[in-house]
Amino acid sequence: MLDKIAPGSKITVKIVKQPTNAAASKTLVRVFQKDPVVYAENDRQRKIRKKNYSPSRRGGRLYGGRVIKQHPVKGVLGEAGTITATLSVLRDLASVERFIEVSNA
Repeated sequence: MLDKIAPGSKITVKIVKQPTNAAASKTLVRVFQKDPVVYAENDRQRKIRKKNYSPSRRGGRLYGGRVIKQHPVKGVLGEAGTITATLSVLRDLASVERFIEVSNA
């Protein structure tokens, strides 16, 4: 199915089977982060982390104070997103095609 999708078109990707390895989950998270809704959420969280950055001095240098990033997408069963099908996205989706269902948006 991925070979019939033209680069530059909008596609909807849905996870229909739980990924069996960590690499597949990471690939799906990386692809889903290109969804505009997820991108906006990451940007919102980045601004909050930047505002709450409060390091202390330790040995004359700044130490600690960072807030850990919370990922809005986990790469688990049932997640879906609408992204633009670039060549790199299509290559990534081809490596995890047994876990996903792709359709035109």
